[in-house]
This record gives sequence, structure tokens and C-alpha cells, in this order.
Amino acid sequence: MGKVKEKIKNLPELVLGFLSPLKPLVVLFPLFAFFYSIVWQGLTKARLTRQIHERTATKEELKRKNDELKIGIVTYTSAERIETLYRRTYQFLPISLGNRTVTIELPPIPEKGLREEE
Repeated sequence: MGKVKEKIKNLPELVLGFLSPLKPLVVLFPLFAFFYSIVWQGLTKARLTRQIHERTATKEELKRKNDELKIGIVTYTSAERIETLYRRTYQFLPISLGNRTVTIELPPIPEKGLREEE
């Protein structure tokens, strides 16, 4: 029974003896956590910046393609082109009033910013 009481009395000393090599980690852990968070934040910022750049480039490419498609629509549906195709198809026969094609230009779609100002 005496040995058990001695072990219980020595328990705090044993715990302190076991944890004493870990004291530098207690001091260094906040520093490690701080530097890790700085590095993580930098990597995340770089990743998000790259994604923004990629999506901006994609947006510009899509705008360019959209403009090319609009030009193509205007070119291929113009009254002059349709009239030329008609004359070629029907060997330069006069165009009757019922066969004439009229194109109408629609007004441009208002931007979001203009609606907010009104």
C-alpha cells in the first residue's frame, strides 16, 4: 500500500516530467499557426486572382464571339444580300412587291445601369 501512495504523490511530478519536453511546442505553436495562416491566405489569394483572370479572359472571348455573331446575322440577313440571292436564283427577274424582303432593326437592349438611373 505504501508504494501506491508514493506513486500517487509522485504523479504530478511524473506528468510534469513527461510534458516538460513539450514546453517549446506550446511557445512555438502560435507562431507556427500565424505563419501557416499567412501562407494559406497568400495561396488562396493567388488562386482566386488566377480564377478571376481566367474568367475575365473567357468573358472577353465570349463578348468577341457574340459581336462576330451579331455581325454575321446582320450580314447574312441584309436586304441587299437576300435580293442578290433572289436575282441569282430567278435569273434577274424583276422583284415583285410581294416578294420583297424588308428588314427591321430592333432598338438595342438597355443596360442594367440605365434602368437603375431612371
